Amino acid sequence: MKRLPILVLLLALAGYAQADVASDVAAGVSMDVIIQNATADGVALEDIVAQVVAADPALAAAAVTAAVASNPAQAATITSAAITAGADASSVVTAAVTSGADAAVVQNAAVAAGADSATVQAAATAAATTAASDVAASSDAATDAATDSSTQDVADAAPAASTPPAVTPPAANPPAAGGGSITDDVAASNPELGDDETIASGS
Repeated sequence: MKRLPILVLLLALAGYAQADVASDVAAGVSMDVIIQNATADGVALEDIVAQVVAADPALAAAAVTAAVASNPAQAATITSAAITAGADASSVVTAAVTSGADAAVVQNAAVAAGADSATVQAAATAAATTAASDVAASSDAATDAATDSSTQDVADAAPAASTPPAVTPPAANPPAAGGGSITDDVAASNPELGDDETIASGS
């Protein structure tokens, strides 16, 4: 008899959690917040996903995506719970694999939950290819960004090209004051020099 109140309490808590997830779905709360709220109430991820699917099957893929992203190690149980609750197997498998779950693990879980093997395999293969392409594209984008940043850093560090100073050509020798040569001017201003002496001229 002592166990009866405990059992009633557990059932009440389970019912509260179910109602809480359903009310969050009805209120349009984001899937991440729905999972956070239910997890905080002690509800397991696979149960949260099953409750979301029961409340609105159209949100199955979103629920699986958020749940697997929250804990990839539980991808198998999450996949199984979603399919068992009535979610489309292809959508569930695609959501789980693109969220980082192992394709083989998800595929096996889906088949074990009653999904068609060929359908699940096709979905898992396509999702794995898409995930690999996304990773490659992300890696290429990161590499390009790093290369651009490195190139810009080198350009910023390089000294600015200097402009050589302008060179002014020497002025031409001025003409002699008297119209003659500079030698004549020198001789005129220095009469003590003899006629036989030669005066070097810059002209």
